[in-house]
This record gives sequence, structure tokens and C-alpha cells, in this order.
Amino acid sequence: MGDVMDAVPRLHPDAGLQRVGDRMLAVGLDDTLHTFEDEDGAVSEVAERILELVDGRRTVGGIVAALCDEFDVEPEVCRADTVTFVKLLVDKKVLVLGP
Repeated sequence: MGDVMDAVPRLHPDAGLQRVGDRMLAVGLDDTLHTFEDEDGAVSEVAERILELVDGRRTVGGIVAALCDEFDVEPEVCRADTVTFVKLLVDKKVLVLGP
């Protein structure tokens, strides 16, 4: 997990991300529309906040630190969940990871 924590996530060059109303929407390479909900189907504030924090300069570790400051969450849970979410978006070609 250490390598991912030091990586800098960026929006994939062929993906799109936009806030529409009160929802964050992402479109991947295959034109699949991604929305971000929690288990109950409500908007996931944390998922959307992660995407807002992806700025091409901040590392995954920096995103985790910001989330821990903003939300009432255990750091290790935040780290694991953030890494899992970022890897999922990389697999879906919404994000890329770089140095």
C-alpha cells in the first residue's frame, strides 16, 4: 500500500469529471457514467470529496490526511478505503496514478 500512498492521482486524460447539480459525475473511456453512492444509495460525500481532492499535485497519502481532518474516521480505515477507491477508479480508467 506504501507505493500507492506516495502516488499522485490525476484524472485520466480521456475521462471527464463534472459536478451536475448536487452530484459528481465521471465518464470513463467507454462512455460509462459513474456516480458515487454509499450502501444506502445516497450520495457518498467521501467519494465525491476524494475526487475533489484529486488535483494532480496531492498524493493519495495527502488525500487521506485531508479526509482524516475533515471526517470522523479512523486513519487506518480511511487509508484502506481510499486506496481501494482510487484503485477502482484507476481500473475503470477514470484516474491514473503517477509519481
